[in-house]
Amino acid sequence: MIYKTLLILHVIAGFTGLASGLAAMIVKKSRGIHTQAGKVYYLGMYASGITALIMTIIKFNPFLLAIGIFTLYLVYSGKQAIAYWRVKEPWSLRFNELAPSLTGILVALFMIGYPFFQMIMEGRFFVPVLGIFGIVLFINALQDLMMLRKVSNRVPRNKKFLLQHIGKMGGSYIAATTAFLVNNVSFDPGWVVWLLPTFVGSFLIANAIRQWKVRLRIQ
Repeated sequence: MIYKTLLILHVIAGFTGLASGLAAMIVKKSRGIHTQAGKVYYLGMYASGITALIMTIIKFNPFLLAIGIFTLYLVYSGKQAIAYWRVKEPWSLRFNELAPSLTGILVALFMIGYPFFQMIMEGRFFVPVLGIFGIVLFINALQDLMMLRKVSNRVPRNKKFLLQHIGKMGGSYIAATTAFLVNNVSFDPGWVVWLLPTFVGSFLIANAIRQWKVRLRIQ
């Protein structure tokens, strides 16, 4: 009963996040509808990710666990990027600001290693989808860590954080879309459904960042 209730909440939160995230992407990027839709998006994704984590405690599912943590990390770092952009004076780095990136790196290593452990134990080969997501998470977490450790980045109105916001929120939307498709679309081979949103979404994110670099005059 508890698991079923969590699943319903997870689906509602995920659908709310997908709808509000789409709205945030297509409207003008300024305070107003974009900001409000963004708030609904990250709250929906937080709820979706947290319910996913609780569900994996009840019934262990490494893929659901990975997607939940993956989404939570990208939403958090995307939201935090805007907070860093809005600071009014240089700040000193604290451990709690590094902790999410360090946690992300550890989780990513698990995601990369677990599929290979499965292949060894089961004596068969399969496309390590979980490992691919782990590599993406590892790269994101490592980039975040390096960016925060660089003193020259911790200044007011650093436009690099705006680009980071685009990349992280876009990445979290890819993760949410992937979870939706995996649970609702049947396709053989299954790894196509897992990876197609990443390939398409990564192209769109790269294009958006390229356009904003021109707009913000970032080299």
